[in-house]
Amino acid sequence: MAAGLVWKILPARTAPVVGPDPIAELVPAEIGGMTQWLLIRGADRKAPILLWLHGGPGAAQMPLHSATAALERDFVVVHWDQRGAGKSNPPGFDPLTMTFERFLSDAREVTAQLRERLGDQPLIVLGHSWGTMLGARLVARWPEDYAAYVGVGQQVDEMRAVKLELDWVHEVTPDSYLAAMAPEAFHDHDLYVRLKQAVEAHDGGMNVSLLSLLPRALAAPEYRLSDYRHWLNGANRGSGPMWPEYLQRDLIAEVPLMPVPMLLLSGTQDMNTPVSLVREWADAVEAPRGKRLVVFDASGHAPFLTETAHFVEAVRDFAADVAVETAR
Repeated sequence: MAAGLVWKILPARTAPVVGPDPIAELVPAEIGGMTQWLLIRGADRKAPILLWLHGGPGAAQMPLHSATAALERDFVVVHWDQRGAGKSNPPGFDPLTMTFERFLSDAREVTAQLRERLGDQPLIVLGHSWGTMLGARLVARWPEDYAAYVGVGQQVDEMRAVKLELDWVHEVTPDSYLAAMAPEAFHDHDLYVRLKQAVEAHDGGMNVSLLSLLPRALAAPEYRLSDYRHWLNGANRGSGPMWPEYLQRDLIAEVPLMPVPMLLLSGTQDMNTPVSLVREWADAVEAPRGKRLVVFDASGHAPFLTETAHFVEAVRDFAADVAVETAR
């Protein structure tokens, strides 16, 4: 235990990657007027870039990046701790800066820095949960800079999702006081958090326990002891600072056209972003360069953790098809 504690207070780093022209960098970058952190890993630095936009806001994916390390064979995978998340959640951070336009602006700066650092190879945006709210609009607004879009647990309309969650909670636990509430009650962020906790407790959320992920997260050399505290602080803050703005987002209305190839990955057991809503947007959105929806029967909100091999295969196959379509 003592050795582990000593190791965790040593400087953060990332392990080498094996490959023909590997890259493995943990980068502090000036983004949006503050230091934000990027983890850049791939077997070939000239491979397509896969920019992973984590969920939350505040639930940084970086300490769990090894779960999908197989993607590093085909992509330069970039995990970005967004403002207010993980290593980018310093003491004194101002949560009032967590606005949707600020996140979009930050993502544009990340894109520019990746271009400068890596080159002009195709850049695919992959969003998870909150990251899909950000990613879908990022790519739709600036399609000239992105080769494709992947949405994992695609957020569509939060209040419509709440209505479906309440119906589900009533079905699985009819005595819950939450099930008796009107959807409008969940404009209160604290009540919304309680609903999410109830959904998670009844296996309608991530469908993977925090306890099972803890060893992997603690083993991540990119995170020091203080980073875990900052991670928890950001994850617990969540969408609170931007809640009124968050509730106004309606993907069907805001993104009727996806101008790049699109892949949506959803778990059948996911009630955070129900498949029925994802399918509704997938059917409605105009996507002249192609769209597909892959449903994971044994997964909830995080198929990359519960059906990892299937997830990696789906992303690889999609990227290969994008490359062929682009070459034409």
